[in-house]
Amino acid sequence: MWASKRPGPPAGGPQKKLVIKGLKALPTLPLSYKTDTLEKLRSAVHAIQQNQPTTLGLEELYRDCEGLCLHKFASDVYEMLQAELEKYARQQLLQIDRSPDTHAPAAMLDQTRKFWDDYTQQLTMVRCVFLYLDRTYALQTTNVASLWAMGLSVVRQHLVETNMRSRLVRLFINEVTSERNGQLIDRPSLASIARMCIDLGLYAQSLQPSFIDATRDYYRSESLRMINCLVPIKQSAGVSAEARSSGPTDVPGYLTHVQRRLDEETQRVAQYLKPSTKSTLLATVLAELVERHTEKLLGPNFDAMVDADMVSDLTNLYSLLLPVDKLDLLQQNWIAYIKKTGLRMMQASDLEATLVSSLLAFKRKLDNILSIAFQNNTRLIGALREAFEMFINTRRSKPVQLIARYVDQCMRMGSKLAADDDIDDVFDRIIMLFRFIQGKDLFEAYYRRDLAKRLLYNKTLSTDTERLVLQKLKAECGAGYTNRLEGMLHDMEISLELSSEFAQAQPESAMSDIGFQGSVLTMAFWPTYEPMELVLPRQAEEAQDAFTKLYAEKHKGRNLQWQHNLGTCLIKVEFNEGPKELQLSQLQGTIMLMFAEQDELTYSQIQQSTGLENSELQRTLQSLACGKFRVLTKEPKGRDVDTSDTFYFNAKFKCPQARVKISQIATKEIEKESKELEAHIHLDRMYRVDAALVRIMKARKTLEHSDLITELLKQLDFNVSTTEIKERVDTLFERDYVRRDESNPSTYHYIA
Repeated sequence: MWASKRPGPPAGGPQKKLVIKGLKALPTLPLSYKTDTLEKLRSAVHAIQQNQPTTLGLEELYRDCEGLCLHKFASDVYEMLQAELEKYARQQLLQIDRSPDTHAPAAMLDQTRKFWDDYTQQLTMVRCVFLYLDRTYALQTTNVASLWAMGLSVVRQHLVETNMRSRLVRLFINEVTSERNGQLIDRPSLASIARMCIDLGLYAQSLQPSFIDATRDYYRSESLRMINCLVPIKQSAGVSAEARSSGPTDVPGYLTHVQRRLDEETQRVAQYLKPSTKSTLLATVLAELVERHTEKLLGPNFDAMVDADMVSDLTNLYSLLLPVDKLDLLQQNWIAYIKKTGLRMMQASDLEATLVSSLLAFKRKLDNILSIAFQNNTRLIGALREAFEMFINTRRSKPVQLIARYVDQCMRMGSKLAADDDIDDVFDRIIMLFRFIQGKDLFEAYYRRDLAKRLLYNKTLSTDTERLVLQKLKAECGAGYTNRLEGMLHDMEISLELSSEFAQAQPESAMSDIGFQGSVLTMAFWPTYEPMELVLPRQAEEAQDAFTKLYAEKHKGRNLQWQHNLGTCLIKVEFNEGPKELQLSQLQGTIMLMFAEQDELTYSQIQQSTGLENSELQRTLQSLACGKFRVLTKEPKGRDVDTSDTFYFNAKFKCPQARVKISQIATKEIEKESKELEAHIHLDRMYRVDAALVRIMKARKTLEHSDLITELLKQLDFNVSTTEIKERVDTLFERDYVRRDESNPSTYHYIA
């Protein structure tokens, strides 16, 4: 609550009163007030439009406008201003429209730009003078536009009612076309015209549709001209980008041209077009330059670009096909190229020597294209996997065998295949190929055979490397897949411990001139080997018996079966040149020790002493007497061994190496072994087919033949022919697992 601080009435006197009396007569406006004031405002508008100073100050003019509005003359002021603006705009635009555009087409655009810049500045000044009118009458009255909107509407009305709008649009498009053809133009004028159209509401209505139509026609004509003149890629290899841009070009040059056009249109939008035009404009360019000609840009041209590893050009191709939704065609060409190239590799004459290295290089190139050019598109990654699986399995077991052989070569001591690359990277790339093969069971069999040779002959790169590969295989196929392979490595570790224990248990006199190391192999883990009879030298036989005795004492109930064809030995031999160490197989070593007592032996004597069969004995003697390192000689001379030959110790043998490895003569046993291995795997697969068939029929009870085949193929991880499936189904009939339906023979019933 407020308390008054006014002092009270003076003491001792009366209070005075203030009386306010009304006017005797109301004030009236001069008769010419409205006319004179409107004329002053009209003169001010004319001065502003002519860029001349006003006779009255802006504040005085503002007060005059305010006075008219307060005295209810606002509508008259608004109508006067609208008429003056309309008159001025029509006069200026008609004068511009009369200028011909034959000699200087850009002159009209420049004049329009100057008019628009001046007009908007003048309109701003006029609005400042009539600001009171704008904020009261225009704002508070229905269907009355603001002064700025009214000023723009008079220009828009004139452009729409006359031919000037279409003429401006046509000249605007002509200037853009000239720029696209390489000519210099006045970009500020075009930017001003575009802003004028935006302000007047004519951009989306008139300018943009006509501009897009003209762009479509321009690039359609250009694309047809260039596409019809395309040259093969091989004819323009090494041609610079500048040379490609002039005259006939190839697909990479055309793609570069399209990218340049897109960059130009993007800059055009940034400099003198409305930003919202960009998406429609670029879509139009891509539709005419790319989408319309996608099939011609792909096909043989795509194959040539991938063959030449043109990653940058393939990047252009992908980035252009992606926005026009043509990746399906790219995917089809991608699959077709991979299949065609892969099948060519599978049919090469030097298949065995180069297949795996070629596949690895091919896969690396495709992966590089996928990651850089195709941005790891999931559809194209899946297409690559599909195409690889198709062509790599066309030869069934051959790629599996060659991949296993390649791994074996990489894993051998002194291998040159993995010397220049990181061993982990090499096996990662091999595992990529391994994923595509369908005969993974066959690969395991080949790998197990090769691993056995590496371990038994001490040729492995390292145990850690072997375990690294097994870890990768386990990650791909599970622990069951590598169970036997890991068991083989475990056997070798146990054998080393057992041999060390055996060496410590033997008296020094017994092991003075012989070293013995035995490897105990679990039959369930290792490949199957045919036992071979061999009469060992006395000392070797004694060491073997001692080892057998020690093992029997440690492991009750276990029996050892010696595989002499897998053994190796190192023998020190004195030649005339000096002592040499010979690295031999156990069969070769047994024969060489016979010549320690006699320098001359006949074929029959050697056979009687060793107990070897003719084929094995002839192959062994051939490696010692007819090979590269001839530590024996024979009579008569020749490359073949006969039962009547006589063999002599070659004391004159010379070799610069202190240790000499003499390999066995290769025979057709390896090929026979591979066939037997494949036959064993095939038989195992048929058992798996039987089990799958019975499992399906037991679950479904009754099934059509076609449905049974479909279900079976879903469960198998290897290829099987329809003939083989029919044979396995017939065996189920014979064994009373399944019976045919009496009315429909293609329907099968499970017999419980």
